[in-house]
Amino acid sequence: AVVSTQSTGAQLDKLMEANDKRLQDLRQLETAEVEQLKREKQALIDELDDSKEERYSLKRQIERLQEEVEKQYQLYRNEADARKMLVADINELKYRVDAPSAIKSDSSTEKDDTTLIKFKLNKTKEDLAKLQDKLNEVLADYGDVVPRREYERLEGQHATNTESLDRYKTDYN
Repeated sequence: AVVSTQSTGAQLDKLMEANDKRLQDLRQLETAEVEQLKREKQALIDELDDSKEERYSLKRQIERLQEEVEKQYQLYRNEADARKMLVADINELKYRVDAPSAIKSDSSTEKDDTTLIKFKLNKTKEDLAKLQDKLNEVLADYGDVVPRREYERLEGQHATNTESLDRYKTDYN
């Protein structure tokens, strides 16, 4: 009976050693898995930080582009107003040039007063020269302005790009 007790004790010792070995192996495996999960977590945190930075950068870019579009639109409006004023000035000048020849004066003294007619003619020529200079200046300053159709096309393209950006943001966040 002593031999069987020793044999059972030895088997029990072997079994405990085997279980201890298995337990150590499982702990090492768990430690390796925990380390792998920590690395994955850090990689995801880094990716999230990069995504946030990119999102912030894109937001700043959108704000800058919106400000630029606003400035361009204001410039366009100013140019359109300047053109309207120029057309009004040109029409007024044409009226001034055409009006004296169309209006007949009943006064015989004005018909005979060549000095007055020469003065009016010179004044009209000066006005015409000033307006032509102004027209040339406006054409030089505003000749390369973006037409309204081009502006609207660019604004539509900007809106499409903004929608795409928002869609990408929602897809990747």
